[in-house]
Amino acid sequence: MRVFFVTASVFAHDIGVSKAELVEGSNNQYQLRVHAPAMMAARFSSPQLPEGFEFTANPRGSQQGQWKVFEFSAERALRAGDEIRLAWERDGLMVTTYWGDGSQVSRLFKNQAGAITLSMAQLKATSGSWQDAAQRYLFLGVEHILLGVDHLLFVLGLLWIVRGSAALVKTITAFTLAHSITLGLATFDYLTLRSAPVETCIALSIVFLAVEIMRAREGQTGLTHRYPWVVAFAFGLLHGLGFAGALSEIGLAQSEIPLALLFFNVGVELGQLIFVFTVLLVALFGRKLNLAIPNHIRVLPVYCLGGLSAYWLLTRVAMLGSPV
Repeated sequence: MRVFFVTASVFAHDIGVSKAELVEGSNNQYQLRVHAPAMMAARFSSPQLPEGFEFTANPRGSQQGQWKVFEFSAERALRAGDEIRLAWERDGLMVTTYWGDGSQVSRLFKNQAGAITLSMAQLKATSGSWQDAAQRYLFLGVEHILLGVDHLLFVLGLLWIVRGSAALVKTITAFTLAHSITLGLATFDYLTLRSAPVETCIALSIVFLAVEIMRAREGQTGLTHRYPWVVAFAFGLLHGLGFAGALSEIGLAQSEIPLALLFFNVGVELGQLIFVFTVLLVALFGRKLNLAIPNHIRVLPVYCLGGLSAYWLLTRVAMLGSPV
C-alpha cells in the first residue's frame, strides 16, 4: 500500500500554496512529501501525527532533492477520522494522495488559524472496520437530513397536504424510494448533474407545495391532493441527487461505496422518520389544546414556507451560471 502528498515548486511570484504528496506504502508505512528546495526546507516543521502514529525517520524530515520527506507508521492504517496538522507558514497545500489500493485523490487545504489540517476523510481514507464505516455513514445520514432544512420543509409540506395514515405511509414511501434510486445512481456515477440546477429544483419543489397548500385553502384541489405519492416520487428523485452531492463531499473511499450508500440512506430515512413523528406529535398536541386560532394566524406558516422557498429559488437561479 502507498500514500503521497504533493507541493509546488518555488517560482519568483510564489502565491503561498505548496504541493505535497501523501503515499501509502506496505505495512502501514507512509511518506508525506512536500516540494521544498533546500533554501525553503526550514519552513516545513514536523507534522503533528494522528494518535498511534510515530516517525520512522528524522521527525524534522529529510531532504531528498527538491522534496522534504517525513516518514511515519503505526500498527493500523490511516482512516477517515484521522487528521495531520501542519504548522506551516503557507497559504495552503495542494495534496495528492496515493492510496495502497491504487486510488488517487487531490484536494486543496487552506491555512486556518496558523495551521493546515489534512483531513483523511476529505482525502477519502477508509473508515477502518465495516462496523466503523456503518456507524460513520449512518450518523452522517441522520445529520444530513436533520440539518437539511430544504429537505425537511418539503417533507413538512407533504405532511400538511396528505390526510389519512394509509395515504401518508404511501407518500413517504414513494419519496423514500425515489431519492434512494437517484442517490444510488449518482453515487455509482450512472447519473451526474451539476449541484446548482439540482438545488434550484429542490427549492422549486417546496414552492410548488406551498402553492398547493394555498390553493387547497381556497377550495381548489391540486395535483398533490389527488396524487400525493406521484408528486412525492417525482420530486424525491431530485432530492436524492441532493443527498448524493452531500455524500460525495463527505469523502467516499471506493472500497466503501456499497456500505456507505446503504447506511447513509438508512441514516437519512431514520432522520426523516424522527422529523415526521415529531411533527405528528406536535400536531396531535395542538389539537388536544383545541385553541381558537384566527385564520390569518393559521395561514402564516404557509406564507413563511412559500416565502423562504421562493427566496431560495431566486438565489439559486442566480447561481445557475456558476461552474459548480
